Amino acid sequence: MTLLEILLIAFGVSVDAFAVSVGGAMGCSRNSWRNGINAGLFFGGFQFLMPVAGFFAASALSGFVEKYDHWCAFGLLLFVGAKMVWDGVRNGEKKEGETAEVCQLDFFSPKKLFLPAIATSLDALAVGGSIAFTGNSLWLPAAAMGIVTGIISFLGVELGYKLKSFGCEKTMTVIGGVVIILIGFRILAGHLF
Repeated sequence: MTLLEILLIAFGVSVDAFAVSVGGAMGCSRNSWRNGINAGLFFGGFQFLMPVAGFFAASALSGFVEKYDHWCAFGLLLFVGAKMVWDGVRNGEKKEGETAEVCQLDFFSPKKLFLPAIATSLDALAVGGSIAFTGNSLWLPAAAMGIVTGIISFLGVELGYKLKSFGCEKTMTVIGGVVIILIGFRILAGHLF
């Protein structure tokens, strides 16, 4: 594999993590560098670990991964996106005796990043399995996927914050959730059609 091919693969698998980072930041009430760093570490870390796991489990899992990875990613992203939409709508409602709260989601806490990180890295699991079958070295592509995804995810969080400044947080939370759901549908459609 050439360096250009490795970089193209790394950018290809990072697109979903970038989009989820943007959507998550649009619905997050706390603008901090820590959120970008958490996104970079989680998404980048999983994009490194999943191809390694796929490589070493290629013979046992490659058929399963190719048949079901899109359904798993779709289900996880649908769950995360629907929860964001629900929280955005619910948190924007004013209850008797209360003032309307802006969204207090902490999308970038380690607990909440776990499912999106898995969902956006399932394609990397399949890439790792395919690398095993080609006989190429694993470590440079896996490192490139992790590093590129980490950087792209951090930048996605910063972009999401910029986009959020154009509208209220409730609306941005709902839009971010819808974007994440649409990413899930795109992954599903890409494998089915």
